[in-house]
Amino acid sequence: MPLSLRYALTTPGRALIALEADDLRVAMQATDATDALGDLARATTMLLEGADRASVVLEDAPGVHEWSFERRGIVVHVRIHSWADRSSGSADMVLSQERSVAIACPLAVLARELVLVLDVLWVGHGPDGWARLSPRYPYPKAERRRLRQLLSVEARRAVESEPTG
Repeated sequence: MPLSLRYALTTPGRALIALEADDLRVAMQATDATDALGDLARATTMLLEGADRASVVLEDAPGVHEWSFERRGIVVHVRIHSWADRSSGSADMVLSQERSVAIACPLAVLARELVLVLDVLWVGHGPDGWARLSPRYPYPKAERRRLRQLLSVEARRAVESEPTG
């Protein structure tokens, strides 16, 4: 299944996140009330390190998007549940304009897409541009490095497990 993840810093403190898989296309915005990109990278890292589940909440004032990840072997099931007008500070959810989407893909594919997003953002904005457009949260350098390490280990294991001919 082809998967595409996009993350664009649009204005200071705001980002656009788009996910495409087969005929599914979903886009959302996130504010810097949460560390959207860092949180997504940390959740993916947790899954690569062996966790069965992870979740991330992305604020889009006044709405919110909750990403839930469930790993089953090499496949990760991603469910995104969005509310148009729920504040994260309250347990009461107003369910107007509620929507959910779900996809399943190999965990390594999701991780590679995330690394690609991190690389493109770093090359495109650099440290000064990132600091200007994301003033509350630093660029997730450590998370990018860890994802790359885990993907390298996985690739090495795949090569070593191939039958020799």
